[in-house]
Amino acid sequence: MTHKRKILTVLILSAGCGTTATSRSVAPAPSDARLPVTEVAAAQPVAVAAPPTGQVIVADDAQPKARLQLRSELYQAGTSERALGQASLRALCDDHGYPLVGNVATKGMRYDVSAYCSDVRLQLAKSDT
Repeated sequence: MTHKRKILTVLILSAGCGTTATSRSVAPAPSDARLPVTEVAAAQPVAVAAPPTGQVIVADDAQPKARLQLRSELYQAGTSERALGQASLRALCDDHGYPLVGNVATKGMRYDVSAYCSDVRLQLAKSDT
């Protein structure tokens, strides 16, 4: 009985949702210019870059109270321009611009620690050039 049910399901699903054979698009034939995936992967190795720091974001209860206070000040700053203008908030990121404290989960969109530290990394990259 289950064999018949499987065949019936396949027939129903293959019939499509009201489409006809003429309305289906045909995939283009592969050209000679395309390389197999294995050759592309061998030709262009992908370097997986880990953050240059060995620091890991620890839980809030293990964070210094001063850092948590800075995070709340960042959230009160509201915009990236105002936050980047406050030098004291730089302590939320390590020397390479990666966050030392996690974000606070909220329903709304707000400028958070990850976005702030990303902007700090951009500033660091611009200052290196």
